[in-house]
Amino acid sequence: MSSTPQQLKNRVTTDLEAGKQAFQDAMTKAQSQIDVADAEVDKLRAAFKTQSDEVKAKTLARVDELTKSLEATRREQHAAIEARLKELHSAIESTNADLKHATAETKVAMEATARALRAEYDSARRALTASLDAELAECKALIGMAVDVAAGKKAAATASVHAKIADLRAKQEAAQKKLHALKDANEAAFGELHQGVRTAIADVKTSVQRARAEIGARS
Repeated sequence: MSSTPQQLKNRVTTDLEAGKQAFQDAMTKAQSQIDVADAEVDKLRAAFKTQSDEVKAKTLARVDELTKSLEATRREQHAAIEARLKELHSAIESTNADLKHATAETKVAMEATARALRAEYDSARRALTASLDAELAECKALIGMAVDVAAGKKAAATASVHAKIADLRAKQEAAQKKLHALKDANEAAFGELHQGVRTAIADVKTSVQRARAEIGARS
């Protein structure tokens, strides 16, 4: 027995809401972990300038530990978002294909489904760019930490240190510009631009760690 338009709409709506709830639960869990780690990093950085050298070393070690934890959680968060985007994209394509052959009786329900899927896709895409925005803000905080480390060194005012900090800031700003382009990208360009942003952010993080190690090795 074939489904009526209302039954079809109800079934698709139920599936959409279930997927949406599971996705939101995953995002809430990840964001809670991220918020806790970010808050601790902020607190550690605020106390860093007035600490003794021995305590500073412990603070930096803890910041590194938190940074690794944040990176792991971000990877999980991004993977969940990307999976959701893929799932919604497939559902949108399937619905659009079915619409081409829909009868007048089923077309209204299917169009409503298509709109709901598109709205959910756009919401997931905004969640991804918001997460990348927050990750870049974390990069900026790490650059600030490198500046704090340099401030405690005799060689802090040397041209090479200034050049390293300027390079870090330039890379962070370049990644930010890529992210702005991603936010405005059409669906066809989104995937490639997304990978470009991820690569740029990874480069900033690697450069920060390298620069901080070099600055820390100075007398």
